[in-house]
Amino acid sequence: MPRKPRRTAQDLLIGRRLRDRRKFLKQSLQELSAQVGVSYQQVQKYESGQDRIPASILFSISKALNISPNYFFTRTLEDEVREAYPDITKEALSEAMAFLYWFQRIEDKPLRDQLRAMLAHLGGPSGATGSGQGSNKTTK
Repeated sequence: MPRKPRRTAQDLLIGRRLRDRRKFLKQSLQELSAQVGVSYQQVQKYESGQDRIPASILFSISKALNISPNYFFTRTLEDEVREAYPDITKEALSEAMAFLYWFQRIEDKPLRDQLRAMLAHLGGPSGATGSGQGSNKTTK
């Protein structure tokens, strides 16, 4: 019997995205599995990255979750933040994303610069370094 391929970082990312989207829509494992035509245990295996998702099932999952299949393969800002700050808590990440939403709506550049400087000052030496990295990423 051929060995099962090891799960990859991409398998884990797809599984996490599947779980996050399902929970965002407040769908249970049972509800999603019924829509897709697989057992809820199989959906659990997909979410954990234990099993790879066949293309036909991924397409069905995408339809059930009302998203494009591309959703599972594109990196998001949240992914990059988690990678840069692996110890960030869910609460801190949520607050940061909310802050980013409001920050990007400030059209007055000098005000944005003042706010960035204030945050760097409040965050101390490590905050100043982090703010420089963040500002480089947003100006690409």
